[in-house]
Amino acid sequence: MRLIAGTRASRCRPSPSLLLLGLLLLPALALAQDDPEAGAGDLHCLCVKTTSGVHPKHISSLEVIGAGLHCPSPQLIATLKKGRKICLDPQAPLYKRIIKKLLKT
Repeated sequence: MRLIAGTRASRCRPSPSLLLLGLLLLPALALAQDDPEAGAGDLHCLCVKTTSGVHPKHISSLEVIGAGLHCPSPQLIATLKKGRKICLDPQAPLYKRIIKKLLKT
């Protein structure tokens, strides 16, 4: 049995249009996985470990994420004045009062 010249080589090479499509989609995949703090589409808790030992004077902003399908408990994320983000214990009495005060305004 004899192979015809050229038929084997054409079967092994991917289509140039498929290669171009792959090259165009590769940066999009890298960007989609690049931002771990995006959180909007993530279906897991952002706060794995919480703390209650931060004085409110060190906090510049607070973000409250309610419980839902993504996480069974509410999450309280504080941005410190130095720029670091930490998770606060939403069950701590001090933070409960802060949340209650924020929700009133």
